[in-house]
Parts: sequence; C-alpha cells; structure tokens
Amino acid sequence: MKVLLTKPFFQQDLNYIQERLNEEIELITPKDYSEDSLAELAGNADAFLGGTITEKLLQNATKLQLIQIPWTGVDKLNYELLKKFEVKVANSHSNSGVVAEHAISLMFDAAKRIAYHDRTFRTGNWNRPKEDKSNQVSPFSVKIKNSKVAIIGFGAIGKDIYHYLKGFDCSFKVFNRTGNLSQNFENVTCFPISELNNQINDADIIFVSVALTEQTKGLLNNEFFNSVGKKAIFINVSRGEIVKEEALYNFLKENKTFFAGIDTWYKYPTKDNPNVFPSNNFNFHNLDNIVMSPHRAGMVQDCLPHLDDAVENLNRLFLGKDLINVISIENKY
Repeated sequence: MKVLLTKPFFQQDLNYIQERLNEEIELITPKDYSEDSLAELAGNADAFLGGTITEKLLQNATKLQLIQIPWTGVDKLNYELLKKFEVKVANSHSNSGVVAEHAISLMFDAAKRIAYHDRTFRTGNWNRPKEDKSNQVSPFSVKIKNSKVAIIGFGAIGKDIYHYLKGFDCSFKVFNRTGNLSQNFENVTCFPISELNNQINDADIIFVSVALTEQTKGLLNNEFFNSVGKKAIFINVSRGEIVKEEALYNFLKENKTFFAGIDTWYKYPTKDNPNVFPSNNFNFHNLDNIVMSPHRAGMVQDCLPHLDDAVENLNRLFLGKDLINVISIENKY
C-alpha cells in the first residue's frame, strides 16, 4: 500500500509515523508540494496523508481509498469538491487527552490567578487584599470542587474534560447537536446547542470544545455572554472563530470577575511575520482577567499524539479493517 504525503512533515514527525506504520506501507514523498508534483504521484496512491485536496489531485488518484487528515480540524476542507468523489475522509482525535489536559490547566490558572500573581509578584506586588476591595484582580481564588461545569461540544475532548473533572464532584451540563447522548454519564445533563443561552446562566466553568462548522461559527456572541454569570470561568480550546472576538473582549473588559483561558485565536503568525498579537482588532494582551496560550494544547514533549489516529487508520486500511473518525461530508465534521 502506498501513502502520498500531501503536506511537508518535520523529520521527527516522519520518523514517528514510519516507526508505527506497517512495514509494508510505503510513504511517497514528493520533490516539492506543488499541485503538479502531487498530481504526478497521485495515481499510485492508495491514501493521502495531509490536508491538500484539489480537483486535479482527486482526478489523478484513481486508486485512492482514503484521505487521512493528521489533525482534528476539518473546517477548511473543500466539501463541495469532496462530494464529487467517492473517497472516505478521516481526521485524528488522538490528541484529545492532551488538549483536555491543557483546557484543565487553563481552568486552574484562571481559577487560582496563577499567571496574574506571577506577573505582579515579579514587581514586588503581593496583591494583598485591600479593605476598599480595589485590587485590580481579586487576590482570592475560585474553588473547583462541586462546581457547575458546562461543556459546549461533547466529542472526544469534551468527554476527556468530563472524566478529568469527575473527581472534583462537579455537576455537568453538556451541549451537542442533538441534545442526546449515546451512553449514560454520571451527573451529566445533555441539551441541544439551541438551548445554550437558556441553560448557561448557572455555569461556574464553561469549556468550548465544539467543532467549527457553518452552524457553530460565531455561536458564542453578545447574546451568549449576556447569558453567562459574571464570575464564570470561560475556556476555549476549540477554534477562535466559534467565539465572536468583540463580544469576548468587551465582556472581559467590562467584567473583571469574569476570567478566560484561551488557546485558539483570531490572528496567527506567518513565516514573514512570526511575532504577532492574536487579534488585529482588540488588545487582549492588556487585560488582566485572561490567561493567553499560543495554540499550544497539542504540543507535548517526546510524543506526537495528533498523529496516532492517522497511523492507526492507515494500518487499518492496509489490513482491511473498519476505519475510525470518518468525516460526514454532509455535516462537515
């Protein structure tokens, strides 16, 4: 079986993939990643590994059985093009555990004000409680035990967040497309996302782990933030576009007791401009009630968890087994 790499990988990524692939699976590495070079090799490929999909590639790939995306996000795929070709597309959810860990880390930082206290303490400011309560940020932390937790999007990441927090005796409201769960979860009530703004007001902690689709883009807007508690903790490890940046910024600026931990943003660095703030429009970096993380949830020392499902699926394809994480072209996730 032959697998065409449709994107450049770091050498350590290639080593990681090669070590775990069935030895009879061959990786095809193009001389460059132009459409012409990829199209020239596509005819020999049983699978693509990467996110590059064009009509020319698909027309040439007469043996193609699988397009394996080596990450979770699939919002940028050309679904109209994919509808024309009968080939399965799958993504990877094997980094859900480490992303959930990062979400929990952001939650604890926001709840205990760790990053803020670190910044101020380095200037000699102990942020002791003031009688007039004029502290820029409260010196008092928020308790996690027995909290009411909302999880928007209850896929692999959302379920891992739930399992990690169960030991804190939290109760959970989870929100998904249908309002139903395929199995029972202790202390969990499920609602359809259409009920989000009606059900979010009592949440102490809110996690965003929903897929970015046409339906969820801009889902968390002014109406949503007007519905949440002003002392809530808000964590986003999904996609920035799900949250209206103006609504988030204004709510943070106007409500100093509301804290956020954000890992996914609105502007990203490029090769030509590597050092940028995460928004063109709002100075999130000037706010004290936010923990800012540079899209770092999936980066883990000495392992590449996002690649595990991709390797698993390629091995399954070779062995003729059922594939995992197959994307619905109609639902676009």
